[in-house]
This record gives sequence, structure tokens and C-alpha cells, in this order.
Amino acid sequence: MSEVYSQVAARYGYPSSERLIKVLRRLMSEDDAFLVLALPAQIEELATKMGRSVEQMQHSLDRLYQIGVLSLTSKGYRLSRDIVTLHDGTSSDVRSDSTWGTELLDLWRDFSENELFPDMGKSMAERTTPIFRVIPVREAIAADANVLPCEDLDVILNEAARFSVVNCPCRRIARKCDRPTEVCLQMGKAADYSIKRGTGREVTREKAKEVLALAAGAGLVHNVPYKREVGELICNCCSDCCMFLHVFVDYNMLEKGMSKSRFEARVDRESCSGCQDCLERCQFNAINMVKSPGEKKLKAQVNPEKCYGCGVCAVSCQTDSIKLYEARLPDHIPA
Repeated sequence: MSEVYSQVAARYGYPSSERLIKVLRRLMSEDDAFLVLALPAQIEELATKMGRSVEQMQHSLDRLYQIGVLSLTSKGYRLSRDIVTLHDGTSSDVRSDSTWGTELLDLWRDFSENELFPDMGKSMAERTTPIFRVIPVREAIAADANVLPCEDLDVILNEAARFSVVNCPCRRIARKCDRPTEVCLQMGKAADYSIKRGTGREVTREKAKEVLALAAGAGLVHNVPYKREVGELICNCCSDCCMFLHVFVDYNMLEKGMSKSRFEARVDRESCSGCQDCLERCQFNAINMVKSPGEKKLKAQVNPEKCYGCGVCAVSCQTDSIKLYEARLPDHIPA
């Protein structure tokens, strides 16, 4: 095991991880590893240090940027800032499949399931604030509800200037469900970045709305970083594949990792047909089928303690028996 790969792995907190080192070996040569360890530095300085021409150095840096190992800031190239950024940046690019097939994705899955996810689960126990918050499906909200701008997808999309859609790195790696992968929606500077790299497909505002509708229709949960302002990313997650939601559910850390929306689902039992579509779609195991006295059919019933107010159950309801209603005050959303 080359020491230089251990040094790169140490930047991400895993100096002795043979699994991560296998990922790094797939992504970069030893010369590349020495190069990323020398950053940040001016290209001329790097060329002298590495004994290569400026042109060769620029080519190497550009290539490592394209595959997601490096980020490009106003001060030049930098090694991806953390393990999650490296994971997402290197595994979301479908173009790499023609070169590596599923090899890189398989290496990431091995490292994630055996080391990264358990570490994330342990670290979640110490968190005092969530990492993400749920954004409700707009069409699932009851007509008379008060919807705040920071939880209204129509408002959020109307305020963004540029959009791109990226393939979900988590679902590409895990491959534990057949839900769509091209549903990670990026806006603003994040869209600029993915379009420049070629990993994101630029879409119009209307197409962005269609992407979110596709995600919700497939039972994926809209969520954003835990702050009031929705910045540059709307994730659409499942508990089978997606790094954070999977860990939150698997390690019983949902309350620590994911903040509920201000809404909760309620069922009109009279119109409920008992089809159980909502039961199968709920990522939070918040729906049970129960029989009330005098009824012949089992019908859906929502456990409000488990419901995260995402609305994917309502999207699938053929009888329109499920709607989202306000359950928490506006100050539930962080400042």
C-alpha cells in the first residue's frame, strides 16, 4: 500500500482504510496523489515541484477536477473538502461508466457500507441540530393551509435563476431500488458547477418542476439543508439508497438527522379505498392499515409521531383521501 494514498485518505479521516485507498487508487495515479497533496499552490510552483511543464500540470488538474477529485475556487484548485463531497462528485458522473463500468461504484459501496455509514451513525448521536429538513410536495398540501415561502416549492423555484439535474450518486452506488436517478436538482452556483463539469444537465424552470414531480411520483422525499433559506440543492431521497436518509433510518437517528416539515398527513377514512399504495411509499413507516368498528376494509391510518410531512403518500392516492395539514408553527423552520 503506497504511503501517498494513505496520506490522501488521512485528509478525509481514514488514514488506514484499505477500502477508501482502493477508491483513491481507482481515481488517481500515484503522481496524481502527490499532486493533490501539494495543493493549494500556483500551477507554476506545482510544475517545478513535480518536474513537469505548466501545460502538463494544467491538464492533470483539469482532469482531476472533471472526475470530481478537485474543486475549483476563486483561489484555484483544492482537494474536495470532505468525504461526502468526494463521494458525490466522483460517483454522480455517468460518463465514467464507459471507462470503469460499475467498478468505482462498487468500491464506494464497499467503503460506505462497512466504514462510512457506521461512522456517520455513531456521530449522529452527538448532534444537537438536524442536517436536513423535509420540503412538502406542494400539490399534497390542503388548499386552505398557510404555506411559507421557504417551504413552497413554487416560490423556491421561481427565485432561482439557473437549474441543472444531476444523477443521484447514492442511488447509483447502492442500486437497491428502481427509482429514478436523474433527480438531484441543483440551482444557482451549484448548477453552474455541475454544468461546467458536464455532470449536470441544464434544464428550464418548468423542467425543474417536472423533475420534482417525477421524484415525488416515485416516492422520493424532497429535502434541503437545515436552514430557512433554500440555497442551491434539493435532494430527492429514499431510505433504501440515499446516504443520509438510509443512515438516519438504519441507525434510528431520524429525529437527530432530519427535521419534519410543518405539515403532517391525514386520511379521510370515508373515501379511503384501502389500496395500500401509501403504505408502500412511505419512507418513514408512518402508515398502518387498520379496521375501525363497523368497517369491512382495512384503511390507512397515519401515525403523526412518525410522519415527516413529505406528502409522497398523497401523490399516490387515487381517491385523493390524503392531504397535508399544518401541524407546527412557522418558527419550527430554523432562522
